[in-house]
Amino acid sequence: MIGNEKKILLFPVASHFLFHFYEIAFPALAIPLTLSLNMSLKDVLELGFPMYLMFGLFALPWGFFADHFSNRLALMIGFFGCAAGSFLTALSSTPTGILWSLAVVGIFSCICHPAGMGLISHGVKNRGTALGIFSVAGTVGLIVGPFLAGLMNWLAGWKVAYAVMGAVSLLWGIALIFIQIDETPVTQESATAGGVGNGNVFPLGTVILFFWIVMLGGLVYRINIVALPAFLEFKAGFLSRAFHDLLNIPDLAATATMAAATLTSLIYVAGIFGQLWGGRIADRHELRRLYIVFNAAILPLALLMAFLTEQYLVAAAAAYVFFALGIQPIENSLIATFTPPRWRSTGYGLAAILIFGVGALAVYLVGWVSTRWSLGTVYLFSSALLVLIVVNIVFLFGATRGRELRNRRSS
Repeated sequence: MIGNEKKILLFPVASHFLFHFYEIAFPALAIPLTLSLNMSLKDVLELGFPMYLMFGLFALPWGFFADHFSNRLALMIGFFGCAAGSFLTALSSTPTGILWSLAVVGIFSCICHPAGMGLISHGVKNRGTALGIFSVAGTVGLIVGPFLAGLMNWLAGWKVAYAVMGAVSLLWGIALIFIQIDETPVTQESATAGGVGNGNVFPLGTVILFFWIVMLGGLVYRINIVALPAFLEFKAGFLSRAFHDLLNIPDLAATATMAAATLTSLIYVAGIFGQLWGGRIADRHELRRLYIVFNAAILPLALLMAFLTEQYLVAAAAAYVFFALGIQPIENSLIATFTPPRWRSTGYGLAAILIFGVGALAVYLVGWVSTRWSLGTVYLFSSALLVLIVVNIVFLFGATRGRELRNRRSS
């Protein structure tokens, strides 16, 4: 028999992996789609815009649904909805059909954040550790997604790739039908409390301040995701040159892109260790202190990345990603402390809108800054945002003076 806590962790982890797999699979299959649809790469990539928009827009209503019905039911709907969107995509042969089919994937895959983290925050004693594992699952999806999507396309084409994704989602949904999960909170929290272990509501201004910081952090996170591959291609050519010399490939541009993608994947592996460590220490230390320490650690690394090149840049980027992803279980634990238990999934839905919705502006910000100045200047803008984040966390300390913001400890 699988214990209840293991079941609580298993299905959110699977849904988070699939969410980020879907997120990265579409751009990974963009070139085959250009050939199949006889469209330009720019036009193909725009087909994914509704899906990415739905990632943010629907997170809040799904959080509201999970709070008023059940996180398990929301996750089940998410698996079946993703399966339907995937199968529709596989059956589509027109740009319009693919656009709306991918939008269906976006509507249902975003359930993983509010319902998955809501379920974990109520049902797992070592909340920080569990949220760290949840974060790792998403990062693994980002890392292996391009390879697996490319492999399936190579073996049988992009339509089969989406059909396989749909089958996997369908199997998880069917499994959840037959597995019962007890959603009773493992420890009692005050129904009106904003934080663990206290019986007072956080003032609305304090909650707004916290979610403002979450939004700024989401923007910084998305800036790095958008800018890093191209920045490595321009500034860290050592692996490209090694590939070119060893493989004797005449197309240096293609080699540079492959090398940059390889370096990006390796750098995000460092983020997995950061997430696991961040989750463990989130169960042992005061959350606000960890929050400010991790953000303060990212700040000098962002500054260094603006000026470093080659192996030094890769080392700084790996350290940056270690802390930038390691902060996720800490921040997700804080979201649990700032939202009452009965609105927990809604709180995670709000955070997802701020992170994925507002974070989408990074696409335009990176393009504007890199065109006007340089790609390296993007990291100077990130540094300025990180200064603002640290200052706001100092204000958050003042607004929550006298409170200890901690995760539950297992008995």
